Amino acid sequence: MAMTDNLQRLAAGAVLALAIGYILHIGRGILIPLVLGLFIAYVFWTVVAWVRNAPVIGRRLPDWLAHVGALVLITLVIWGLVLMVIQNIAMVERQLPTYRANLEVLIEQVAGLLGLEDVPTFSQLGDEIVARVDLGRVVGGAVGIVSALIGNLIVVFVYTAFIMIERLALVTKLERLTGSAEGGRRMAKALGEISGRIGRYLSLKAFVSAIVGAGSWVIMRLIGIDYAEFWAVLIFVFNFIPYVGSFFAVLLPVMLTLVQFGAIGPFLVALVSLTGVQLVVGNFLEPRLMGRSLNLSPIVILLALAAWSSLWGVVGAFLCVPITVIMLIVFSEFQTTRPLAILLSQDGRIDPEEQAEGT
Repeated sequence: MAMTDNLQRLAAGAVLALAIGYILHIGRGILIPLVLGLFIAYVFWTVVAWVRNAPVIGRRLPDWLAHVGALVLITLVIWGLVLMVIQNIAMVERQLPTYRANLEVLIEQVAGLLGLEDVPTFSQLGDEIVARVDLGRVVGGAVGIVSALIGNLIVVFVYTAFIMIERLALVTKLERLTGSAEGGRRMAKALGEISGRIGRYLSLKAFVSAIVGAGSWVIMRLIGIDYAEFWAVLIFVFNFIPYVGSFFAVLLPVMLTLVQFGAIGPFLVALVSLTGVQLVVGNFLEPRLMGRSLNLSPIVILLALAAWSSLWGVVGAFLCVPITVIMLIVFSEFQTTRPLAILLSQDGRIDPEEQAEGT
């Protein structure tokens, strides 16, 4: 009888999980901007805390001025990134003829080694592509993509504004939702644990990613790779995607060496050195800094990456770890879902006191 009940609960849980996954997939147009808005609001509150903790003047700032300072700081960072992208696009346009010539030389060398003849040049390939491509459709598609991107950004910032306003009434809502002040405090404690753990993860991950980005920038400058600053920022950002993000971020500047230098030597040097930075930091420094702050099983992180990237694409890949941390903490608050929290954890310790004893 007990086994039958367990099987029924397992089947019901599997059906519920599939239903939730289906809702997350078909509702991604609404849910992704909402989750991004929540994430941006969290980053904003974190920056506000940094401003309030600034030496000398931080504690003396009124709340409204701290919020303004955080907004100005975030705006300057975003504007700097936009300017960097625009400048690099202009530089790529100027360097494109050189890249094309170097790549043609490299292709001829490889074709000679393989014994191939009559390899088409870029001019021949370009004429063929222009003859086959409908430029009007391409331009229209590009305009549509840019318009959709701008529209999504506006929706995300609208969600962010309303989430920040809604935060003021959160405590009262929690008390009314649970029916008691004690229940409200318990939910507020769970939310505080979620916020603290995700905050530690983001801070440590940002520190580790900054080390990887800075080390990669030094290597790229020594080799002479173009747009080293841009690639370093890209490596910093993509390092937040577990396991595969750093690989793709390093792959782009490494492939650039082929068209920039037209030789295999710089390509091999860049590949070995940049990959070495990723391996050293990822296998030695990051585990020591992270410690038990996440308490997530590595296989769970890998499965979460696969699941959330399938549901929400690149956004899901970036947010898979914070979302899984939230799931672990929420599951640990209820007796019926505590076994799931134990499975998600790294060592089975899901209570703060147990984790403190294990460190």
